[in-house]
Amino acid sequence: MVRVDRLRRWFPVALFLGIPSFLVFPILIRGQMLAGADVLSVFHYSRIVIADAFRGGRLPTWDPHVMAGFPMLAEPQSAVFYPPTWLCLLLSAGAFWTVSAWMHLALSGVFAQRWLERGLGLNRWSATVGALVYMVSGFISGHVLAGHVNYVWAYPWIPALLWRLEERLAAPSLKNGVWLAVVLAMLFLAGVPQFVFFAGLLVIARLLHFILAGVDGRRDRARQSLRPVGWLLLGLAFCAPQLFPTLELIGEMQRGGGGTSPYYTDYSMKPREVGALIFPPSPSTSPWWETCGFVGGGVLLLTLAIYLGRHPQRYLWTGLAALALLLAFGDSLPVYRGFVTVVPGAGWFRGPGRYLLIFTLAMAGLAAIGFEALWNRGRGGPRLAGALLAVSALGQLLMFARPCFSGKPEDGLRMPAALRTTLQGLCGLEGRVVNGSPNAQLIGQCQAEGLDHVGGYEPMMLSRYAEVMNVARGAPADSLMVILASAGEHRVLWMLAARVWVTHRPQTTLNPLPRAWVVNNAVVLEDKAERLKILAEGPWDPEYTVILESYPKVAPPDPTKPRAGKARVLSKRPGFYELEAECDAPALLVLSEAYYPGWSATVDGRETEVVPANHLIQTIWLPKGKHLVRFEYRSRWLPLGFVVAVLAALVPVGLLVRHRRGQLALQRLPGAP
Repeated sequence: MVRVDRLRRWFPVALFLGIPSFLVFPILIRGQMLAGADVLSVFHYSRIVIADAFRGGRLPTWDPHVMAGFPMLAEPQSAVFYPPTWLCLLLSAGAFWTVSAWMHLALSGVFAQRWLERGLGLNRWSATVGALVYMVSGFISGHVLAGHVNYVWAYPWIPALLWRLEERLAAPSLKNGVWLAVVLAMLFLAGVPQFVFFAGLLVIARLLHFILAGVDGRRDRARQSLRPVGWLLLGLAFCAPQLFPTLELIGEMQRGGGGTSPYYTDYSMKPREVGALIFPPSPSTSPWWETCGFVGGGVLLLTLAIYLGRHPQRYLWTGLAALALLLAFGDSLPVYRGFVTVVPGAGWFRGPGRYLLIFTLAMAGLAAIGFEALWNRGRGGPRLAGALLAVSALGQLLMFARPCFSGKPEDGLRMPAALRTTLQGLCGLEGRVVNGSPNAQLIGQCQAEGLDHVGGYEPMMLSRYAEVMNVARGAPADSLMVILASAGEHRVLWMLAARVWVTHRPQTTLNPLPRAWVVNNAVVLEDKAERLKILAEGPWDPEYTVILESYPKVAPPDPTKPRAGKARVLSKRPGFYELEAECDAPALLVLSEAYYPGWSATVDGRETEVVPANHLIQTIWLPKGKHLVRFEYRSRWLPLGFVVAVLAALVPVGLLVRHRRGQLALQRLPGAP
């Protein structure tokens, strides 16, 4: 009997470890990394930058290697504070991604099983069936193939949050509240704000279901549901070092008109793709993973069996599955536009097809409920049918998943040594690389080698960068873009120190400027449209004239035809420049690094005002003479974020102390045991 109990206890865990091992370990054994489109072009290289920063004893707050500089820590996708990210210190970037994918797939199964068994009250085998459906669903397999690292990381924390929410509703306690807060913090820090939004929708739906479950006691249940909300808010406070810089970045990014642009309906599911929920989607329609909700026919049949039982949440998850499917159609149906208009925050995110995550979770829960309904019908036919459907469902999902887990040698992703030496020699301390033809991987390769590139990939791209690069390529300034992989010859590239042009082979650009230079001609253009028009069409020469957005505190220098002075970079590192500058008269020193809140400068040790120049970069006022100038970036909101996180961590400690004191006081009462 003891052995049977142990088997029942550990067999699901063995499945949750064994199936991801079957998918991932052959890749590791071959000495390869798990290949995925975005891993190869973006994430592999950004993890190298993060690891280098950690090894250097600093936080990766600023990445100077892409897009004229970017606040790396402020972008949630970097997941700097997500504990599994710290494994990049011990592993190569490729092995780190592969091992972390294996770990998070296993956690997906474990957490989904806990949610279904302990949260929904299903038996262990029913919960295991649903957990396996969630763990190897078409949704997550497709995003593994796409190389969406953060999606894989955030995936297990959705059912974990629901598990802890159910525990908190069933048995309110300090321990359950703390776990609920910690799980939400892990979900947020994994780096997919859209998944946090999805989790919020699920929590709201479940709490409403909990409150409206019956007429009697509804007011008490409403009060009881407020406490989990408080713990969830505390979980966000734990994330303040990530949350606060991100809030600052939101105000500076290009995607500020949530829900008003076709950009927010990209990757909408088409009505003709409904069959791909049951039959594997065709990989010829790329990127098919953005609208992949494949669960297979076995899962669908299991979900139909829910009506053989009376589980109290069967209608909740049926409704959520239907709603998620409708939202996944995006602009194909009018439902999505109405939803975005009514629900705050819904329009901030790209990809309606990603609502299929909620569909997948709901289908996993319904499959588990349906399996249990069949199992409880008694021995014989119903149980056999349930077992056959479960095995069929798992087989379908594994057959679909296996090709999504492909490997690639990690060594082949790095820049060839000869090219690296050439680019380093041509760029020196001051130059940047620019692509003459689309090659996103070269951006990442430069990033990994410490070379600066004009282009970049970033969902939260700075509006100043996007606007300048748009007008430089002849597009409207407000055109939304995620990646700039190549650019043509333009004055904007001169001011960005684009020194090396890479097409078939590296060659120097026609008019390279240094990273920093001195000018004594300034024009103030307060109107953004006028400013961008001059940047795009001229007449304007960045070598001799700087365009300001407002009148500085110190009067700009008097225009003269001869150049006022010179500057050169003595040293630089991420978020820091040390320059030597000399001018014969008061002048402006221009630094070709993206202007962003948090940059400061000193001239001979005295702080001076940093203002935007040429819409994108930075400038300061210089007095006559020879000077030592330092520019430095420090996140303005990061220190406050750490303070808030520490204070949040003290809340459960204070509650525990209060509880202990209350217990001691009771023990001292006369007659207490």
